[in-house]
Amino acid sequence: MDRQYSPSRATKVRGLRGRTLYVVDLENMACTCEPSAGDVARIRTRIHAAVEPGHGDHTVIAVSHHNAPAAYFGWTGSAQRLARSGKDGADTALLEVIEDILWVAAHYDQVVLASGDHAFAYAVAALKAAGIRVVVISPDRGFSEQMRLAAGRDLVRLGPSIPSNVIALFTETKDAV
Repeated sequence: MDRQYSPSRATKVRGLRGRTLYVVDLENMACTCEPSAGDVARIRTRIHAAVEPGHGDHTVIAVSHHNAPAAYFGWTGSAQRLARSGKDGADTALLEVIEDILWVAAHYDQVVLASGDHAFAYAVAALKAAGIRVVVISPDRGFSEQMRLAAGRDLVRLGPSIPSNVIALFTETKDAV
């Protein structure tokens, strides 16, 4: 008997409806090749404010091995932490997590990808073609045109990390007496 794969059927059978897989390229989201633990904590807060995690969701974060301490201690809570060296090492590690599209479709209804790197554009398109909702969270800077096109309407642009009313406090000048 030959069975057709159905993402919706597979997730219903396993009772995993509503789960989200968060895939986070920390260096890209921090807009630096050397994020601090504070940068990582702010990124986590901003991502979870944009797309609130639910029970049973899974998070995977990745960085170069040089940034592993900042990433591992800055990201509080449950997450699979990956470190890989070399050119695009963290990107490669994250792409391996989502490369088996049928497995991802069987376990998650939605993937939240936090990166603006063009290396993920094909994966975003492939996941969407498999019927998985993909939300792309863009970094403040460095968002590629390929990712913008792949994300389509499911693009979340984070606001500035410093609220505008705080910035306004520092632009006023006071006369000294």
